[in-house]
Amino acid sequence: MEGTRKVEHLLWPNDLSECSEKAIAYVRSLAKRYGAAVHVLYVAEGLAHHEPWYGEFGTSHVDRIIEYQIQVMGQRLQQFCSKHLKDCATYETTVAIGNPARKILEYIDEKKIDMVVMCRKGKTGDFDMGSVAQKIAMTAPVPVVIAPGENNNNKNIGVIHVRADL
Repeated sequence: MEGTRKVEHLLWPNDLSECSEKAIAYVRSLAKRYGAAVHVLYVAEGLAHHEPWYGEFGTSHVDRIIEYQIQVMGQRLQQFCSKHLKDCATYETTVAIGNPARKILEYIDEKKIDMVVMCRKGKTGDFDMGSVAQKIAMTAPVPVVIAPGENNNNKNIGVIHVRADL
């Protein structure tokens, strides 16, 4: 059929917040409808970009923290997905370290993602739409579904954003 897009790979950037959990219904529904594989990506902000305010310190401490974070978040993602995505055809989890928006965009490119489903704000979001969700919605090369979170008083949030050049 002309004008249709295949959705074989669906990305769900997830910070394990309550808001991210609200996107589950959208993720499962779209994955079932298209028979898409679900990619679950957790991005932890890197520590290396912070200034050494108290003097220089060895990177071994930072490396151990990052290694521990990757291990723990990988386990938590697996538990989360086996609970919420057990009825999806396939899913894979990835933990990355760095700038969340940049890592999500890189992942879209690397894994040939066809659609993104994410929550409107993360753990620290105080506004109607978080900065990461906004950056992804405005710059992703694929359609982005922004799922509403708790206390959704703004009826404009919970939209599908598709760039005009797609």
